[in-house]
Amino acid sequence: MWNTAMIGGYSALFTLFQMFCLTGRPLDWPAYEGKFFIRLHEYTGYLILSLVAAHVIGGLWAEPLLWRDIWPPVLPVMQTGVSATFLLLILAVVSQPRWKLVIFQNARAFRYCHYGLAAILLCVTGFHVWQADFRISKPAMTFSLAGMSALVLGVPFLMRATPNQLRERGKRLRNTAGLAIPVVVILGCVGLLAPVLCAVWLGS
Repeated sequence: MWNTAMIGGYSALFTLFQMFCLTGRPLDWPAYEGKFFIRLHEYTGYLILSLVAAHVIGGLWAEPLLWRDIWPPVLPVMQTGVSATFLLLILAVVSQPRWKLVIFQNARAFRYCHYGLAAILLCVTGFHVWQADFRISKPAMTFSLAGMSALVLGVPFLMRATPNQLRERGKRLRNTAGLAIPVVVILGCVGLLAPVLCAVWLGS
């Protein structure tokens, strides 16, 4: 149960990396409609919520004494974990259409605030993983974690700076939003597999 809970937490981090690449902005390929990419980003967020829930519930189930560490005086590793969970819940709530209209004046303000909160979430989550030691026995893993975090933080800016020829020409396939579900399932499998491969690599 403990190992499963930890895999859920690490998978949430790897899936969060993917969300910075799948921002909801239409890509050149596949040439699907904008709703597909929006749903893909939205459902991936729900996937992260599920993985974090499995991480928290599974960890408390396997080690009930962790419940004491959440309350003051709080361990530093628990401070970052609780903070990341609250940030994730805030992002999930304010991203709902009904709340976006109430909280934000326009799409531009929402976009900047959404990215800002997501960037803070990624940094806090990465710090939480680092504090938990990430089962690290090699410094390369620490630098890899920091490097991947820095890389994905810059991806949305690179994507926005790159012209999207297909979107400008309007060549988009319709009725493709439903295809986001199987893609998210695949992303979830990748997210679950990545930490397992890292654990095998560390153990080798």
